[in-house]
Amino acid sequence: MTESYTDFKDGIKEEQSNLSKEEILDMMNNKHEYTQDLNNLPSVEHNWVERGLKVSCEGANHPYHSHFLVKR
Repeated sequence: MTESYTDFKDGIKEEQSNLSKEEILDMMNNKHEYTQDLNNLPSVEHNWVERGLKVSCEGANHPYHSHFLVKR
């Protein structure tokens, strides 16, 4: 029989009920190759460069990304 999502969530909640945040993160690190604590993300600095209607973030400590400027 397939477990419902609600049953799965309840099982996880019960399994982790007596564990600290650090213990849960350690347990996740042992089960999965990648985990990220979303409460402690590193700050991201942007280096915006204007190129006409397009602004792009270049040479920062994260992947390149860009946006188009729109007039509202």
